[in-house]
Amino acid sequence: MKYLIVGGGAIGSVLAAYMTQADKDVTLLTRGAHFDAIRANDGLKLHYAPDRVDHLVPVKVANEEEYDEKPDVVIVAVKAYSLPSIYGLLDRVCRTDTVILPLINALDIGREIDEGMSTSAIVAQGEAYVACELVEPGQCKHKLDFFRIVFGPRLGQPAIDLAPQIRQDLIDCGCTAEISENMLQAALMKFCRVSATSGAMVYFNAPLGAIVADREKCDFMVSLCKELIAIADAAGCPFPEEFDAVDDLLTIARTIDPNYKTSLMYDFLAGKTVESKTMFHDPYRLGRELGLDMASYGKVCELFGHTG
Repeated sequence: MKYLIVGGGAIGSVLAAYMTQADKDVTLLTRGAHFDAIRANDGLKLHYAPDRVDHLVPVKVANEEEYDEKPDVVIVAVKAYSLPSIYGLLDRVCRTDTVILPLINALDIGREIDEGMSTSAIVAQGEAYVACELVEPGQCKHKLDFFRIVFGPRLGQPAIDLAPQIRQDLIDCGCTAEISENMLQAALMKFCRVSATSGAMVYFNAPLGAIVADREKCDFMVSLCKELIAIADAAGCPFPEEFDAVDDLLTIARTIDPNYKTSLMYDFLAGKTVESKTMFHDPYRLGRELGLDMASYGKVCELFGHTG
């Protein structure tokens, strides 16, 4: 099966390296200095978690202008705010049976992609659990030793025929891969980690360790998590009984490097565009539509000028 990964950021690059190592037919679509470095070095340098060895992985790379294949699966790993820039590419390379799998921090980004394209394809929904970063052009780092991908059809859409094969290919790459029939629940469960931690970090302008060490800051982070739990309950997709979202959040927050920052926090500190709409405003708006107060998410939204 032929894969195209659109977006040479941290997640796209790490996944392309793992898929290449597993002998999958995958091309990484990127540009600029990252593209130049990968092509010049005949591969992407992958820095593993601390207990593993670094490798130069011969990732096949292309830019948008030269890519002329018809992939079976397109994995979209760009930032949510960059989606309009790739609709032309998706229209050009996708068939009606091509599966588009977005790995973007969002509650329902598949709907946005489906509405933005001029042609038809099978647009799924996906969530990736991974801590990674671009070290420099041509080099990426998998910082913590886990990589989990949950994906499935969007709400109201039929099961995806290729899903079992996609899942197996991801497992072959070393990912923990799962197919979910309720992707809103899956997205909210992930947001209890990534959105709650990122929201607290940007609100207090502090790394995770400083959040955990301060009672007020930690309580605010937990309140963000609890508002997401309330959304899941109100939307009719409560979390599994065995999953304690608050305990999961605090366990992770207390056990990883206290200097840890999410990719959103790195962008925030660097003055770059931040995925504030999908990460903060969308859950705030959904909660309000469901009749919830959403006071903590409202405070984070105010920081970015989101209203209503």
